[in-house]
Amino acid sequence: MRPLNSWRRATVALFFLALFATSFANATTFKRQATIVDLLQHSEFIVRARVLSVNDGIDSHGIPYTEVKLQVFESLKGQVNGEFTFRQFGLLKPRKMENGLTNLMVTPASWATFTQGEETILFLHKQAAWTGLRTTAGLGQGKFNVQMAGAVNQVNNSGLFQNVYVDPTVLGTNEKRVMATAKGPVNAKSFAALVKHAVDGQWVEKGKMRNEK
Repeated sequence: MRPLNSWRRATVALFFLALFATSFANATTFKRQATIVDLLQHSEFIVRARVLSVNDGIDSHGIPYTEVKLQVFESLKGQVNGEFTFRQFGLLKPRKMENGLTNLMVTPASWATFTQGEETILFLHKQAAWTGLRTTAGLGQGKFNVQMAGAVNQVNNSGLFQNVYVDPTVLGTNEKRVMATAKGPVNAKSFAALVKHAVDGQWVEKGKMRNEK
């Protein structure tokens, strides 16, 4: 069989990368807006951190990635301290390749994006075994920007606490106020405390916090 020329090789690679991105997105999204229960269930790590740097590249498998380096202030789930780096799928912007073609595999729409210097609360999905990539649980819904003491995700926290039952005996006053928010920013400190208490107390695992529908 005659070898594929560089143009055909690049086209085939882009095709399979597109399939990979679609499959990965389907595996990390929900049929409805993500609730706090969904985010807790699908996160390996949850951190409050500042973004130190954001860079992109193409790995040894030919998969484009964005690399995010964090300075972790507080670990809400999992053992993450100091600087922590992860990669998610997609370039920051289209990249001209050595063969003259342009790699258009940028971070897909609805995924979390990152800016150097921003403060954030991240619900991080488990790292993929083959690629080493990870993203936020619920994609853009699992990244909360922290500004002026408020925390808000890509969909303005819409649906975050909707139809979520929590045993009232485990909630403090500030946590009740957070849970009562239908839409819009929540107090970042109170939200982080709610998440930390839910993780440490295994509220989801013990049925003290659950989706009602």
